[in-house]
Amino acid sequence: QLPLWWILILAPLGYAGTNLFHWLASPEIQEFIGIGQYRIFSLLVYTLATGIAVIVYMALLKSRGMTMKAAGYRSRLTWKGAMAAIIAVVIVSFIIYPLIEMELRAAGVPMYWTTGQITPVSQNTLQDMLLGILITVILAPLTEDTIFRGYVYQAFAQRMHKWAAIAGSSLIFALLHIQFFGPGMAIWILFFGTASAWLYSRFDNIYPSLLFPALNNLWAYIILPMIF
Repeated sequence: QLPLWWILILAPLGYAGTNLFHWLASPEIQEFIGIGQYRIFSLLVYTLATGIAVIVYMALLKSRGMTMKAAGYRSRLTWKGAMAAIIAVVIVSFIIYPLIEMELRAAGVPMYWTTGQITPVSQNTLQDMLLGILITVILAPLTEDTIFRGYVYQAFAQRMHKWAAIAGSSLIFALLHIQFFGPGMAIWILFFGTASAWLYSRFDNIYPSLLFPALNNLWAYIILPMIF
């Protein structure tokens, strides 16, 4: 079994690292790196901080004589897993998201903290697009899903019913995103995390769970901002 107490280190590490960096960092650092858009810079910092959590997780696994197979990196992505990930994107992003947005708008609750914001980032330059692809389509799925599906969900699933583990891991995942996006997005992220954890449980490996956020983020962070 994966020790449950690891969750106290791994789950909040990306969140805490991002807040610490923003507290210490100055606008000059962002300018020096050459990232003009604050939200993309923030996503980069969060992904790097979550990447540190992955490194810590790898070290903890090694200390127990385990490899990354314990985090779900076993077998391979099958066509059934790929199709299930694509269907999950259609349901969660194209059906559930608009429904949540419509209901929350009627209740006066914004999807994002910034009133009137309709996408996570703006795609203003080629650099924004390339960084968006690197950070959200490649790095974010690898780091977030390794921790929240490859560890948090699995640690819960080893101790409770599958659906309780899915609900618990997804709730933690959503709560850690409230500060970055907003209350409405956190509600939708609860569904997002549920779909990702279900994919993991259904195929017993992490690859469908990696493809799902990669496709969703390609739409949400790259294509949709370019349309609007």
